[in-house]
Amino acid sequence: MSNRISFEVKSSSTASNTEIVAVYQDGSKKPVLPKSGFPKTLTKFVERLKKSGAFSAGNRSTQFIRFGGSKGSENVLFVGMGIAKDSSAERARGAGGTACVKLLGEKADKVTIYADSFGENALELAAAFVEGIALRAYNFDKYLSKREDLSLTKVTLVTANKKLAEELGVKLKEISAMIDSVNLVRDFSNEPSNIGTPEYFANQAKKLAREYGVKCTVMSEAQCVKEKMNLFIGVGIGSDREGKVVILEYTPKGVKDAKTLALVGKGITFDTGGISIKPSLRMEEMKHDMTGAATMIGATLLAAKLKVPTKIVCVVGFTENMPSGTAICPGNIIYGRNGKSVEILNTDAEGRLILADLLDLAQDWKPDAIIDAATLTGAVSVALGRQACAILGNDEDLIAQTIDAGKAVGERIWQLPLWDEYFEDMKSECADMRNVANDAQGGTIRGAIFMKQFIKPGMKWAHLDIAGTATDMGHIPYYPRKGAAGIYVRSLVELAKRF
Repeated sequence: MSNRISFEVKSSSTASNTEIVAVYQDGSKKPVLPKSGFPKTLTKFVERLKKSGAFSAGNRSTQFIRFGGSKGSENVLFVGMGIAKDSSAERARGAGGTACVKLLGEKADKVTIYADSFGENALELAAAFVEGIALRAYNFDKYLSKREDLSLTKVTLVTANKKLAEELGVKLKEISAMIDSVNLVRDFSNEPSNIGTPEYFANQAKKLAREYGVKCTVMSEAQCVKEKMNLFIGVGIGSDREGKVVILEYTPKGVKDAKTLALVGKGITFDTGGISIKPSLRMEEMKHDMTGAATMIGATLLAAKLKVPTKIVCVVGFTENMPSGTAICPGNIIYGRNGKSVEILNTDAEGRLILADLLDLAQDWKPDAIIDAATLTGAVSVALGRQACAILGNDEDLIAQTIDAGKAVGERIWQLPLWDEYFEDMKSECADMRNVANDAQGGTIRGAIFMKQFIKPGMKWAHLDIAGTATDMGHIPYYPRKGAAGIYVRSLVELAKRF
């Protein structure tokens, strides 16, 4: 796991392991000296780099000079930002992620960033750059007997501009809270399933709820039986471990007539596929099948920390999908909480089953809208790869709001259609519906169209299929190379801010 990084803003430089200067390109793609805001003793290095052609300052390029620091600092890292007019928060975030890899490789513990070197839009770009560093500085090494010393513990932004310093101070507090939540999601998702059991996550949720001042309710399987959540119970009935439903409620203080956003998440702590058992190859990755639930918990806690003006009701279910003598079998018929019957054709299409009951339960709070997140289908990776998650739903405005929130924080969300015709092949001769269709076509859409049958008329709902983006997002510079990414926490909280 990552070391906790502390952030601060100062008016003048102090000694650190490494100083960081942002450097832009001119029209001929050569480095340009920042106009102000960094020690002039570093000027000679930029001039020499420009003359030699060793450093062009292209976006995400770096040049590390050992023992080249000033004012008591040991080293200096020049980070290329590309042509200034092409600057964006996302490009700066990527540059920060790339810089972080270099800093970790050089064992830098304390770094100083010259905020003014980011130019006219220093507030947005310097903050995004720090975000990139902080998001990348994560490593799940909890179970290693010998841990690698990642060492990066302190980031100091330096600017003599008082207004900028104040604004950056506010931003850094938000970034710190965001990193805590994103890394929580990563930690949860990366836990091996013998530790990350339904009971473990329920207990962690209770502990975190107390810390964040959020109401927490944990439902046992006996309570789920009383609620007629037979689809949720059915998925976990083959496991020796009891499933848990966790409900978190954040209510903003002093906000009259606050809207309510329900966040629903799939938490299969290990997915063997059940009787329709998966191939053994890469089955170990099925510990990540609870990432939807982890994402919704992380987003709820961050919303509470940032005091967003929207009420959040988070409903997530944790259970295992195991094969045994008691497990559900293909051909079984089970009733959902809303009274609709489901013929089970494939026990590996289990996420939609537990979400059906969780979505129905969440509607008891009469939210203004519901969003669910799940590592639901492998088909979404076929459609979109690892570049975006899919969104499907019954309300175009809610979908557009969610996509726009993702754009604002650099997280891509792409809409797929949800036409009613996709449900035709999921109709059953002996039940209200099947849990899969007759063929493998349109798998992501059919998973969503199944869940739509559990949304009441007039309820706004959108579904995020994050199966392709939940892990192994290292092609984006500010995510860990392997393991859980923690993506879409920021998008959901941005949506809650705007909601």
